[in-house]
Amino acid sequence: MKLCAVLLSICLLLGISQALPADDAQAETVRLESENNGVDKYSFAYETSNGITRDEEGVLKPGEGDAEGVLAVKGSTSWTAPDGKKYEISFTADETGYHPSFKLVA
Repeated sequence: MKLCAVLLSICLLLGISQALPADDAQAETVRLESENNGVDKYSFAYETSNGITRDEEGVLKPGEGDAEGVLAVKGSTSWTAPDGKKYEISFTADETGYHPSFKLVA
């Protein structure tokens, strides 16, 4: 009876482990877009096989007079946590600082 319980437990553990999502270390890039003119703007976006997405764009805002310009950036990233909930962080960053916004998507 003990042997039967042990074998059943092992089978259950193996079945559960097969149903779990793939290890993040094994994730692959499924989409990648990138543009950079090397002067005053850039953008990129990507998505991985484990559901992580990221996008960002930046534009150099010219300074007034002799002042240097400021890089204004906006972007977001999203992922699905182990509990199955999807989260997203959106942000802007410019001369006023870094301004993130965090939300539960689903």
